[in-house]
Amino acid sequence: MKATIISIGNELLNGKTVNSNAAFIAAKLYEIGIVTGRIVAIRDETAAILESLEQALAQSEVVITTGGLGPTPDDITKNALANFFHSEMVFNEAIWQKIEQRFRQRGIPAPEVNRVQAWIPEKARLIDNPIGSAPGLHFETPSPGGIAAAAGGAAKHTFVLPGVPQEMKAIVAESVIPFLRQKNAAGLIEVRLYRTTGVAESKIYELCRALLESRPEYEVAFLPKTTGVDLRVALREKDAAKKQRFAEFETGLFQTIGKYIYTTGPEELEEVVGKLLRERRLTLAAAESCTGGLVQDKITDIAGSSDYFIGGMVAYSNESKMRHLGVRAESLQRYGAVSEAVAREMAEGVRRAFGADLGISTTGIAGPGGATPEKPLGLIYLGLATAQKTAAKKFLLIGDRVMIKERGAQAALELLRRELLGMES
Repeated sequence: MKATIISIGNELLNGKTVNSNAAFIAAKLYEIGIVTGRIVAIRDETAAILESLEQALAQSEVVITTGGLGPTPDDITKNALANFFHSEMVFNEAIWQKIEQRFRQRGIPAPEVNRVQAWIPEKARLIDNPIGSAPGLHFETPSPGGIAAAAGGAAKHTFVLPGVPQEMKAIVAESVIPFLRQKNAAGLIEVRLYRTTGVAESKIYELCRALLESRPEYEVAFLPKTTGVDLRVALREKDAAKKQRFAEFETGLFQTIGKYIYTTGPEELEEVVGKLLRERRLTLAAAESCTGGLVQDKITDIAGSSDYFIGGMVAYSNESKMRHLGVRAESLQRYGAVSEAVAREMAEGVRRAFGADLGISTTGIAGPGGATPEKPLGLIYLGLATAQKTAAKKFLLIGDRVMIKERGAQAALELLRRELLGMES
């Protein structure tokens, strides 16, 4: 099966919004063996929507649109789809009641303008929106008319989804992908993901080049981002011999870059660290300077983190480091705030202050100012204290201020992961 993704919204074409929805949908389709042939971004204009649908259904078995399902005048997608599929609009009382209930939970009456969201094309199957007011729509086997020739009598599927990322992702995960997985059972592929941190994309390739070249039948993608590199391997391994061959490939991969792989699932590093802390019944406290609370933010993004995360503080000034963490004035004067000594004392201080099993600390120069020849932009020290030892690690990170903070927080979490696994840091 082949897919086309149509992203609807003026904001996507004037530089105000990055089209992350299309990337998410394409990735999810790829995981079930459906290739996205085209991604199209168009304005909130009926003519543009109709033209894009005509082209998409001529080329694809699956069409997914996002955007234009809200209550304001620029949200015209439903009416355009009703026009395209020759469908009457009908009022759905159940949807309106759901909308009213959502507003009641917020303590306010539902604005009358939201009533438009309860008007639905009669020929569409409703798709539940578990976290929003606008349901998704599913049209199967296009109605006769302008696209009869394109349809060719075969069933094609058009999914109409909200543009709000959280709502779109929930509908895709809970409804669209399960439906399409069943429809595309014959074309399913296996996608293996290896998430790494602390190593560059070019280094991974250099280390794994011979292994990857020995398996040209595997589709390999390197997916770099600020905090690491995801290695994605797609394969069609139906019989036992091919599966054994892949198992040997995977063993070789772990032997080569295993120390950098923190998960083979979709989890972020903070979730992996949280599981390790919970399994070992250990508690954590964090003291941050240059990362400004980002380590703590990542840790507490995980539900249930109160099981292992006791608390922390952002000690930005030298005075706060001394007063709240017990950093010695002598260390600050002799070595400076960005130093191994201060990172160690911060980690020890926060562990002591909160009575935690482990203390983690960050101190560095995120820029754009503050750097010197001796202490360049991107210099960060991470401290880690346990009941048995205290250590600090030096990092030289690249990027702008936000990237350095993000990479510093990621490095702190990776330092924790390796400590918890007894790996070399």
